[in-house]
Amino acid sequence: MTAWLPGWLRHYRRAWLHGDVVAGVVVTLLLVPQGLAYALVIGLPPVTGLYASLPPLLLYGLIGRSHAQSVGPMALTSLLAAATLSRLAAPGSAEYLALAVWLALLSGAMLVALGVARLGFLADFLSAPVLAAFTAASALLIVLAQLAPLLGLHGGGAALPALLAAVLDGWQGFNPLALGVGALTLLWLVGARRLLPPTLARAAPVLAVLLGIVAVREAGWATRLPVVGAVPAGLPAFALPRLPWERLAELMLPAFFMALINYVQSLSVAQLLAEPRHERVEPDRELLALGVCNLGAGLFGGFPVTGGLSRSLVNAAAGAHSPLASWISAGGIALVLLFAGAALASLPLAVLAATIVVAVYPSIGFGALRQAWRADRADAVAFVLTFVLVLLLGVESGIVAGVLVSLGAWLWRSSRPHMAEVGRLPGTQHYRNVTRFATETLPGVLFLRVDESLYFGNARLVRDTVLDRLAERPQLTTLVLIMSAVNRLDASAVTMLQWLDDSLALRGVTLALAEVKGPVGTVLARAGLLERFAGRHFLSTDQAWRHYAPAPDFHI
Repeated sequence: MTAWLPGWLRHYRRAWLHGDVVAGVVVTLLLVPQGLAYALVIGLPPVTGLYASLPPLLLYGLIGRSHAQSVGPMALTSLLAAATLSRLAAPGSAEYLALAVWLALLSGAMLVALGVARLGFLADFLSAPVLAAFTAASALLIVLAQLAPLLGLHGGGAALPALLAAVLDGWQGFNPLALGVGALTLLWLVGARRLLPPTLARAAPVLAVLLGIVAVREAGWATRLPVVGAVPAGLPAFALPRLPWERLAELMLPAFFMALINYVQSLSVAQLLAEPRHERVEPDRELLALGVCNLGAGLFGGFPVTGGLSRSLVNAAAGAHSPLASWISAGGIALVLLFAGAALASLPLAVLAATIVVAVYPSIGFGALRQAWRADRADAVAFVLTFVLVLLLGVESGIVAGVLVSLGAWLWRSSRPHMAEVGRLPGTQHYRNVTRFATETLPGVLFLRVDESLYFGNARLVRDTVLDRLAERPQLTTLVLIMSAVNRLDASAVTMLQWLDDSLALRGVTLALAEVKGPVGTVLARAGLLERFAGRHFLSTDQAWRHYAPAPDFHI
């Protein structure tokens, strides 16, 4: 009878209720200003941020598995949506809103399809340095985009040149009152984070919103200060805006990147929340849940959503034990939509801008760049290139360039595999690089270890390296290729091994193989090479050493 209920609800414990209620209320207080603010980042009416918040909170509880994941509007997702939509329609227009809805629907449909097909591994194409650079640059763009509302100006643009140009062009409209309200809000929010207990600090944005509304109403600033404006009362209605097929086609690629980035963010949050509780995250299930959440947001007038790191951590810290906390937050959002629309109309945009700055600023960091520089310079280059291009060209161009650089660096490294001559550590069965350890070698025998899988991209270089080593040492009679690090072999590599065996045989050099792994051996067997190497195929390097070592001299 209750089989259709989610697992957490079927096994709900009474002891969880207090924590879920508290967490639900706290997240509501955090999500209301965030939802309004992130809608403004996209260029949509602020109320759409609440529309985008309500359905995902309900739907994730039905499908998702994370106990404290809070799905809703996110700063980076909003910036990515703004960068996409601003090229296709005028911000604030009916077509712009329709495009935002369809961006959520298409990215949601793609996430569902990826989840059903169990293709969660696609997120791995976004390397950690590229994602960190994208996050840092996007956060910086979001902060810079708030300069206009903080100064009382009309901003625009999704990249650094356009943002700065909008501020410079509209400088004559500078509003000192907006700057004063924004600066005071910034001081309050920063001070609350540093001086107040965490529980009170989380309510600081709501208090800033309330004070901003009261100030506008009591001081009569509605005509002197840019405000949110009319907010329709009532819950979001189910609707599917019409859009020509050619416009949908323009959204396909941006929707795919949106889906990929949102999934990476949401999965990262789910894994972070699961670790302290020793829980297991199901990536494909998270794909499906996030896709349904985006479909829900789009069908009720919202925009793309994902798992929010700060909100989810607050949810967990406030005591959330189950998705009931998100359902309570959804109830809170519903109450705001039903009864607080008139009050929100008087909310200064400068207050929302300050809220965005304080929420996003911590994401501007370069720790990942320092770590990448120490570990792998190619990853550091990918970080810098992604960061710069996101700033100058926008988020889509930057993330594409970063992915291409990461894949290019991987291809470049794998096409130039490390190949080490190895020898035996005296008195042992261990074999190490002769340039790093004091080893012993066999006269006339070269043991060469290939530290990479063999494929079309490096087969020629491996062949040329072998020939160069043999040319340097014409006295060699045997070459043993140690394949302990070779995990895969393609047709080009098989052809190379055949050619190398024939070529060395003409020079009087024997080619042998050692430590061939099972999957590689299967490929060699299908290609007929195991028969060719019969008697020259060894399970271990030590077995090959003993085979080719000269017989002991027992003469006295």
